[in-house]
Amino acid sequence: MVESIKRLIIGRPLKSRDNTHAKIGVLKGMAVMTPDALSSVAYATDQMESILAVLIAAGAAKSYVTDVLGYSIIGTAVIAGLAFLLYFAYRSIIAHYPMGGGAYAIGLNVLGRYWGLSAAATLIVGYTLTVAVSIAAGIDALGPVIPFVAHHKLEFNILLTLVIMLINLRGTGESASVFVPFTYLFVGGIVVMGAVAVVEALTHPGLVHVPTAAGLEAVKGMSLFLFLKMFANGCSALTGIEAVSNSVPVFREPSTKRAQRLLLTLVATLSVLFFIVSGIAMAHGLSYNPDVPLINQEAMVVFGETGFGYVLTVIVSLSTTAILAIAANTAFTGCPALWSAMARDGFMPRWMLQKGNRLVYSNGIVFLTFISLLLTIGFDAKVSRLIPLYAVCVFYTFTVSQLGMVVRKVRERDKNWLAGAIGSSFGLLMTAGACLVFGITRFTAGAWLVLVFVPLLVFVFSKIESHYSQVKKDLRYDFSVPFHGEEAGLTVVPIASVNKASIHALQYAVSHFKNVIAVTVVTGDTEDQMQKATEKIEREWASLNSGIRLVVIHSQYRTVAKRLQRFFEIELGTKKLENLTVVIPQFLTRRWWHKLLHNKTGGLLMAWLVLNKSVNVVTVPYRLSK
Repeated sequence: MVESIKRLIIGRPLKSRDNTHAKIGVLKGMAVMTPDALSSVAYATDQMESILAVLIAAGAAKSYVTDVLGYSIIGTAVIAGLAFLLYFAYRSIIAHYPMGGGAYAIGLNVLGRYWGLSAAATLIVGYTLTVAVSIAAGIDALGPVIPFVAHHKLEFNILLTLVIMLINLRGTGESASVFVPFTYLFVGGIVVMGAVAVVEALTHPGLVHVPTAAGLEAVKGMSLFLFLKMFANGCSALTGIEAVSNSVPVFREPSTKRAQRLLLTLVATLSVLFFIVSGIAMAHGLSYNPDVPLINQEAMVVFGETGFGYVLTVIVSLSTTAILAIAANTAFTGCPALWSAMARDGFMPRWMLQKGNRLVYSNGIVFLTFISLLLTIGFDAKVSRLIPLYAVCVFYTFTVSQLGMVVRKVRERDKNWLAGAIGSSFGLLMTAGACLVFGITRFTAGAWLVLVFVPLLVFVFSKIESHYSQVKKDLRYDFSVPFHGEEAGLTVVPIASVNKASIHALQYAVSHFKNVIAVTVVTGDTEDQMQKATEKIEREWASLNSGIRLVVIHSQYRTVAKRLQRFFEIELGTKKLENLTVVIPQFLTRRWWHKLLHNKTGGLLMAWLVLNKSVNVVTVPYRLSK
């Protein structure tokens, strides 16, 4: 039944040879890996304006508001330039590390172990926050249009997270097919809004305002630190650019070329959309409103709130919600792929390495969902509370990737290495500066958590790798030692009574081992009861005529498992550990609820033996008929 439900929800299992059909091209890649970056334009200008809001007095003239927002356009231009610097860095990373890993791969291989693991830690935190931030922002965008959603934000956040998880569990190709229309609808909606805004500006120039040099100089309270803080907030538009480099293997061949082509398309599209959103806000003097996202304000101003214009406004709101929600899909693609790359290097559990029935890293997808839901609930699904953690992580990985490229260029000194090193150095200064500004200004708002979790995660990764190295060392066989069988040891079969399950286990033990004995524990409220129980089982044992010795043990404290444990401790004191085998009878019930009706003596005993004693443990199952 469980398997049928699973197949209904996520589809039939795919064979390994179907892997090529499960991979994607540039078209679907835009839906799978770019929504995180593209959707950030829905709140990046908002984040910049939230800083500039302190300069806008209540009732300020539209022209003055436009002058203040002129700084957001300057910030947008600088951030767009930084996006192209990141493109060149990640383009090279994709070429050199086609198996994925992004900043983690270049950090580990070029800068050293700590840099690589710290980049991986921040990527993981960032991806986790991507799910929480994106879905929270999407629900926020839908709230003004559908009031019921606004009143139940947390519940809708949880529901939408689970829906995105289920879609991703169906496979990369299918999730891309679902998300393609929403991605291009969002891009088309913003482009149409920008085109209409330009037409209106040309036909009604009196309705728009353009900042002047004198107006920018007249803005009171503007400082370099405030500009840097605004710039750092606006850099949230760059989140998600690194996802392509982390997931190169999901593309069809030639995967490297397709990934690089998608990265260029992403950066160009992102820059255009960012300029449109920031430009419309500046031209119409639309300032930060914590209750109504800027992109909703723009749609209402450009398209209007009546007739067909209102329909377009709703479409923009819904497409924004959709792109913000499916931005989480970037994390569901990138994070499990990163975990798989780390598992390949021994820094994550091996179960992260394997693909599930639909040729996706289903274990990673479920684990990512669980962590993201904890964050969503813990921060009450508030974007403003999640952004500080998010931004510090993202820009630290950018910084590591840029630093790695600078070091690699200087080491290799190939053609045009100097120009590449200078460009990466400039990008390094900008990303490091943004990371530093975020860390300082938002330290008490939650950024301090990154300083706690990243070193902790690096420590955990190191311990995992140390464990796997030790396991490999312990299991390595010395071929110079001749192979020979061990001497016959003692085999013990614990039984509760003489029944089909215990006899089945005894028959297995006798046919496979020498020196077999049976042991049973007798309990009772009085000595007389225990004596009668002993006589009963000895009488039945004699009737069995097996030739196997039966050891009967009395338990004064009525604890079967503990009394058996004491017995094995005594035996272990006189026998070599590796020569003791315990064969445990186990009957299997037909219904799941039947298991609740039986004690777990066999399971408890097996767990104790496996975890605490170096003995051989064998379970012999006997399936009940009904």
